[in-house]
Amino acid sequence: MSKYGYDIINGEKVPQLVVTDDYEIFGEHSGTVHVENGTLFISGKLSGTLIVYEGASAIINIGGKQSGTVSLYEGAIVQIKGNLSGTTSIPLGAKIVIEESARMVGTTTNNGFVVIRGVFAGATSGNGEFIIEGNGYIKEPTIRNGIHYYE
Repeated sequence: MSKYGYDIINGEKVPQLVVTDDYEIFGEHSGTVHVENGTLFISGKLSGTLIVYEGASAIINIGGKQSGTVSLYEGAIVQIKGNLSGTTSIPLGAKIVIEESARMVGTTTNNGFVVIRGVFAGATSGNGEFIIEGNGYIKEPTIRNGIHYYE
């Protein structure tokens, strides 16, 4: 049995991926990924939950995509060079860096740090800092019929 349990993908029971050393995702991966140690490099597409533990990191490379929930622990770092789309939770002591030409879209609870050198769009909560550097910016929503769209 997997330490973290299983995901059900296309009706199949699949153990969640546990990263304990540097690891790279090419092509497509579906399901939950736990980064306990080392760095996860996403060069393809991850569809699922990404959890980055203390002292570990994840890099979404140029052309890489992550779609789903992202949860960081204190001391974790995520660097975005590609695209992140989903609900993100950043605790005190954790950090996300959105590099130039990268995008992060989705609802974010930020109690840590988000450095924006690219584009950030989405609803936010928490007491963390959003630091805009270089050409980075926070995209305002388009409002249609009272609904906020981050396009």
